[in-house]
Amino acid sequence: MYEIKLVCGICGGSINPDESGSVGTCLGCGTSLPYPTSDIKKLNRITYLRNTFKFDEAAKFAEELVERNPEDSMAYWAMLLCEYGIQYVRDGAARVPVCRKDVTKLEPLRASNYLKRALEYAPEEQQAKFESLAASIEDAINISAGIMQQDKKYDVFILCPENSTVDDDLDGDKIYLRFTANLGFSVFYTPETLKEGDAAEKAAQIMFALKNSRIMLPSFRTVNNCRDGYLEYAVNTFCGAMADSSEKLIYPIFDSSTVKFQQLPEALMWSDDVFDCSEDEFMREISDKVEAVLKPEVNAIVPDDIVTATAANKENLIKRAYMFLEDAEFETADSYFDKILDIDIEDSRAYIGKLLAECRLRNEEAIRTLPQTVTDDKNFKKALRFASPEQKAHYEDLNNSIVKRIEEERREIAEQHAKLKAEREEKEAIERARRARQNKEERKLLYQRRREPMRKTLLEVQAELAKTFITPKRRKELQEEEETLKKNLKDLDAQFPDIFD
Repeated sequence: MYEIKLVCGICGGSINPDESGSVGTCLGCGTSLPYPTSDIKKLNRITYLRNTFKFDEAAKFAEELVERNPEDSMAYWAMLLCEYGIQYVRDGAARVPVCRKDVTKLEPLRASNYLKRALEYAPEEQQAKFESLAASIEDAINISAGIMQQDKKYDVFILCPENSTVDDDLDGDKIYLRFTANLGFSVFYTPETLKEGDAAEKAAQIMFALKNSRIMLPSFRTVNNCRDGYLEYAVNTFCGAMADSSEKLIYPIFDSSTVKFQQLPEALMWSDDVFDCSEDEFMREISDKVEAVLKPEVNAIVPDDIVTATAANKENLIKRAYMFLEDAEFETADSYFDKILDIDIEDSRAYIGKLLAECRLRNEEAIRTLPQTVTDDKNFKKALRFASPEQKAHYEDLNNSIVKRIEEERREIAEQHAKLKAEREEKEAIERARRARQNKEERKLLYQRRREPMRKTLLEVQAELAKTFITPKRRKELQEEEETLKKNLKDLDAQFPDIFD
């Protein structure tokens, strides 16, 4: 029968008890602790729940263990780990403890009754080990406490799987760049924000950001994301903070092509604003929504001087509109360009300005960087229609730069494809030649295996025929056998014509 092993709460390895059954040692990390007298299945369940961020559920199982066996030190130790949200994660080659809870709401570790009970009921020789583990946990808690005292706020928390990179989460990276480079928001995004620091510091920074961010954008692009314990825990933590602050908002993001809305974490089921990243307008919609909350003055600006503007101050309005573009205040700039067109419907600069605002570009030269030409854009067409010869030449040069770049990129891609094709064909030719040689050698061996017995027999027949004293009958038999063997050898040569060269 299969024996259930106790799972190590540090590395996940199996723990074997010693001969006395009172001490267990992990086969993975070598940690020695009192071997529990509690239900091993339940302890393993607690470890699993704790490692998947379900600390409250794990604590309930630990409480049951304490009630059943009030003198089991490992049950109290499990309670301690759940109380402080302790997980052991990789940091280089080592496993180190990190604190996943807001330590500002927890009492000091040394004041914990669970720690005191674990030390009280542990065998005397194991108390030092508990003290050592508690000291490393206390260091992680102190690091977290120091970070939680920072005087900093984030506008947006972009939530992605904990160990994601910018290559794994392309949409998250695009949102981060849009909100920081274009809109100037303070954004917490793990792949960009946490490039330095050890595991305990990173865990603390995440907890701090969850507590001190105005808006959370949790992203669920696969079914596995919906089952990710870290993502669900972060959402629940932020939603808990929302109860204490009416200013906090959460806008879930999911991919409807792979995930159903009903599969999102339960805390998001009541969200009023949910965004589908598979839609074409997703990036603009999420950007507009967040900007409307963080920069409400953008939508509120309706300057009186625009309403009453005349052709006399049109030039000043053009300057102001382009200044708004430089500051990445694209909606405000677009409203200015509309009012300028109310004054002069044939001002080509206003049409180009509206194109810049629509593409979220800060100046005309940035048009050259667009991924596709603007030939068919309605604002660009009107700009060409009403432009002076000099302006028209400039605008066409901007568009031609895009055309040339696209052609150059296509040419480079075609050259790369041709190069890759030639390399592939060369490799295939080499492989065909190798296989042909190998096949020829194999056929030579087969030819030799078939030919050698017949040749040997033929030599024996011919040797017997060369004898003087044989009966006519025997000579006739040998001559017939000789003819047959010669014919078979000739037929064999005909079967393997390719090996003779």
